Amino acid sequence: MFEKLAEKLKPFILDEQEVIINEEEYSYELTIANTGELYGIVHIIDGEFVGFEKELDYEEEEDVLKSYIAEPNTEEMLQKAQLFVQTFLEQKVHFTMLNEWSSNNFMVTYEEKDPKLDIFIPHTGCTLYFNREGLLTTANINQRDVKLEYPNISISEDEAKLKLREANYVELTIYFSDEGEDAQLIYRPNHDIMGIGVNGEIQTVTEFMEAEKLEVQTVSPVTPKETLNEMLGVNSSLVQKVGEDGSTIWVDDNLGVEGEEEEALISIYTDETGFFSFSNLPYVKDEHAVKLSLEALKERALRVLSLAEGPIHEKYVLEEPVENLDEESESYLEDLETEEEFDDDGYIEPEPTQMFSFYRTYNGFKIEGFEAHVHVGLYSGLIRECSATRLTEQQELSLEKLKTVPTIPLHEAENRFFNEIEMKLVRTVKEFHNPKVYDLSYIVSFPKTVGHIEKMNAHTGEVTYVDTGILKEVE
Repeated sequence: MFEKLAEKLKPFILDEQEVIINEEEYSYELTIANTGELYGIVHIIDGEFVGFEKELDYEEEEDVLKSYIAEPNTEEMLQKAQLFVQTFLEQKVHFTMLNEWSSNNFMVTYEEKDPKLDIFIPHTGCTLYFNREGLLTTANINQRDVKLEYPNISISEDEAKLKLREANYVELTIYFSDEGEDAQLIYRPNHDIMGIGVNGEIQTVTEFMEAEKLEVQTVSPVTPKETLNEMLGVNSSLVQKVGEDGSTIWVDDNLGVEGEEEEALISIYTDETGFFSFSNLPYVKDEHAVKLSLEALKERALRVLSLAEGPIHEKYVLEEPVENLDEESESYLEDLETEEEFDDDGYIEPEPTQMFSFYRTYNGFKIEGFEAHVHVGLYSGLIRECSATRLTEQQELSLEKLKTVPTIPLHEAENRFFNEIEMKLVRTVKEFHNPKVYDLSYIVSFPKTVGHIEKMNAHTGEVTYVDTGILKEVE
């Protein structure tokens, strides 16, 4: 089997070199026959070839990137993709897209079609990745034996479009570009809406992932009772040092191994753009320990964030926390009682935590991309991790000057969006935990433009489109 598979793979190997497949304990290695050099890993499941990935060669990648000015060899990509399909796929599949995934990463997809409705079935066929010169670097043969359901289509494309508009698809928020320092009030699509079911129901990411849609709470002013160091567990037995990138770390010299770099038990890093801390102090087991209440954990999260970020009630809202009620926390103490505290490598299982998520706001609007997350130890109350992204001084000044009343009213913004939108009937995975079963849905399509509308400035009306990177697409 391996010899035949290696021969089939030869046309897709750099310089079409002879390769050998070696079965290792946990993988199947692809090596160059005459040198024994590792070329990549072959993926085999239940005796069936499902793909491979080339070992990343940084020097080779740099050489390819030097040719970045040259046009990508898309003809070679498409030819190799077609050859791969003919070599490894028995079912009938169709080319759907050639996409520039990144500066040196191109993706070609083939998919099966619904035999009755003549529409593509996502996550079938194969997904192939090429570098700029057209060399196949990763190949994935996607799922087969899918089940297609045919629900009654009770609404039309136009009716689905109206349902989408009624679902408040266009939202108002505050945005900073990746490079920009200027705050913008923008209209953008609701990121939680996936599409409209053929029965007229709104389909959301939250429901698909079987997650709760969490509300947000205002944050009350808090007065910290401890210092940041105390909340992280810094004590007299630890030695303070300077870590990577100027961070402050604490180590236990008694745990150091000769010749090895000391591992930080506690670390704090802060600069203009953010704050990050962690505490890996081992939890001292106590058979009488009781999990702290959600309110007590929340209070500690508020205190540590106020120490890191100042008056948080003026900056953040808190996403309603989902209490950690799973068996992980309850079994944690049992594990400590029945097992050695440390394993052979000196590693101890981390203490279970409760996470709190905060979102930066201004005048009631969420600011995209600026969040804080705090993980509090369920038993110790120690702040196990705290991270926050910050606005720079210039961004703060820009925010203060921003007018949060839009010049362009919502209905005009919706008109701009929906004049370009069409709804397209597609196959969609019905349930997150059962990806082989497919339903029918209407999703947003922008047939008149190259990309989807990413955002629209609520004052100037300037529209920005998403760069899809699509180089070739089936009509």
